[in-house]
Formats: sequence, structure tokens, C-alpha cells
Amino acid sequence: MKTQEGMLFAWEAEPTSALGRWSKRLFSALVFGGLFLLPFFAYLAAEPTPYREPAGLFTITTPEGWITDDSGHMGPGLVAKGPAGAAGVEPLIHLTHEPAGIVTHEVRWQTLLGQMRFDYERLKFLAIKEQPDADPVFGQAVYVYQRGNQSYQAVTRLVLAKGQFYEVTAVAPESEFFDLYPALVAAFDSLRIEK
Repeated sequence: MKTQEGMLFAWEAEPTSALGRWSKRLFSALVFGGLFLLPFFAYLAAEPTPYREPAGLFTITTPEGWITDDSGHMGPGLVAKGPAGAAGVEPLIHLTHEPAGIVTHEVRWQTLLGQMRFDYERLKFLAIKEQPDADPVFGQAVYVYQRGNQSYQAVTRLVLAKGQFYEVTAVAPESEFFDLYPALVAAFDSLRIEK
């Protein structure tokens, strides 16, 4: 014969209904599932918010902590500036856009390369990559140039998408460019043409 104390213990150990057993299992599954999803939500929270162009033409994710300016003082598009490095110069990304009309990517790309040779003092191309079969089509150049006593390194990408040319240039002092290059290319690769 069971004592009253033994009956109380048996009642606590075994829920009286199937609903009680399933609710305990569901609660356990939610707790353990939530623990596995925590890193995923932390990853999402850490992702920077992309910049969205006011007219909805494009989005781009600039490096974390950079300040964006779309006032138009350097033409239609976006200027993003990073914190000044050891040389006291702020690295920047400059994105402009213009209608393509009937101009092909190849013609605009060759014109841009010629213009860079003309504009920059002591320009030296380090790498030129052309992707005519990519979607969207683009060309990219990495180069070094002088401005006064300072040597700069830059990467320029020209993209043709949805009837627009998008020219993205990132510039930093040559001594600091190597460390910034992965973040700059990640920003370039984040460009999404919306319209």
C-alpha cells in the first residue's frame, strides 16, 4: 500500500495527461532550438545595414564605421569615408552613376582607363580585370598614383547594369591600402542594382 507521500511523488514524476507530456517536450525543444539559433541571430545583428540610394537605384554595404554622404557635392551617387589612418588621410569610396545610352561597356571602360592615365600623376596600373561575360558586366583596375608628395593606391570598378554605368572607386594612402583591400572589395561586391 502506497503512503500519501509516495503517491504525491509519483504524481509529480508522471504528468497526468498526454497534453502535459507534449507541452514539456515542446518547451524543451524551444529552449534547445533557441540556444542553437543564438549564434545565427548574433550574426544577423552584427551585419551592417546596407546604404540604399534614395531613388532606389542601388544598395551597397560600406565598411563598418564609415560615414556616408549622398549630398551630391561630388556628383550623383555616394561618398563613404573611413577613419583617418597613420598618414592622417581618410580612405574613401566614391560611387557615381550615369545613364549608359547606346555606349557599350567596352567603349566606356577603355575611355575610363585612358582618362585615368591622363588625370593622375605618375599612374601605374597594377592589375586590370575585365569580366564581359559576368552578370552584371564589369571591369576593374588596381593602380598607384601620386598626388603631391603622397602616394595613393586605388581600385576602380565600372559596372554596366540595367541601362546605367556605375563607377566605384576606393582610394587610400599606398601604405595603408593593403590592410583595407579586403573590406573595400567586399563593399564593391555588395553593390546590388535595384532598378
